Amino acid sequence: MDYQLALIPGRSCGDCTICCTVMAIDRPDIQKEAGVTCRHCTKEGCAIYATRPSLCRDYHCGWRQLAILDEGWRPDRSGVFVELELHEGQTAISLVLVGNPLKTVRQSWFIDFVATGVKGNLPLMLGIPGPPGHQGASLMLNTNAMLRAAATSRAAVKAELESELKLLRDYGFPPRVIRHIGHNMGP
Repeated sequence: MDYQLALIPGRSCGDCTICCTVMAIDRPDIQKEAGVTCRHCTKEGCAIYATRPSLCRDYHCGWRQLAILDEGWRPDRSGVFVELELHEGQTAISLVLVGNPLKTVRQSWFIDFVATGVKGNLPLMLGIPGPPGHQGASLMLNTNAMLRAAATSRAAVKAELESELKLLRDYGFPPRVIRHIGHNMGP
């Protein structure tokens, strides 16, 4: 993540461990391939929570930082892993579909969020993870086609989201090369 806001008071990860699997980490002090669950992750959460690496301690997904996302947006509940990313000099909200992508883009709460964001010129990205060990795919939702759809109807936004999802699924997903070695947190 390239940008961080203050945390929403009272909002905690609980037993959500989506970031422990979805993210790729390639730092000198810790490595983990995308799509591979950290070896310290359990059904109850992090087994080394009190002594977890500073990278993990300092990381917070977008749901923990954005008040516009209600409790239903928690990644393990919504199937959407939200991150804040710098994109072309501005902060964008990246919506990574980690549950059932097609089901998610057909949900009225998701469609409404995208339509409102696009109409309000909020930079939004849509993404899906790649297979374990591979890069994911993402694209900007702030397109003329999505803006026209957002000005038309919920059905038009849904159709445009389905079209964008098809583009993402057809992506080649190149392997992610981990350059650092020695502190692999994978299994």
